[in-house]
Amino acid sequence: MKKRWILFMMCACISGLGGCGKQTVTEKAEETETADSMKEDTTELCAYIKEINGNTLVIDPVEYISSGDSDRLASYKHTDDDMPDGYYIYNKDEKTEDVTLTDQTEYSFLDWTREFGGTDADIRVVTKDKMIFEKYMETYTDAKPGMPFFLKMKGNTVIQILEKPMV
Repeated sequence: MKKRWILFMMCACISGLGGCGKQTVTEKAEETETADSMKEDTTELCAYIKEINGNTLVIDPVEYISSGDSDRLASYKHTDDDMPDGYYIYNKDEKTEDVTLTDQTEYSFLDWTREFGGTDADIRVVTKDKMIFEKYMETYTDAKPGMPFFLKMKGNTVIQILEKPMV
């Protein structure tokens, strides 16, 4: 009797655990649909950050062209010689745009001086604290970096600001 009870309990536990972490077809479809709609609703752009004024970010959008984008290079009459670092930044004009920052905007930057929590192993700092990002921007001359950032946008709202190494 005791053996049957143990065997019964083991089967019940195994059966119960078998369903853990599994999603129904409906749940999986809903998750995929949500992820797809997020992708559709977001756009990415490259821009110089000119100013942060409260929840307004003033940017100068530019085009980041990599050496692998031969069609874009040809249209601008540039060659690989024009981009020794593997990219070219095309700024048609210096018109600025205002976009909106929120409490949910993610700031991802490279802490070159290790002042903001970056380590020798990983200098990337990721935060949603705008004040930390503003202090980081102040480390640049006139608080204006000489390289553009990559922005993920949803409408006119900034979802993420990403700094990539440009060397």
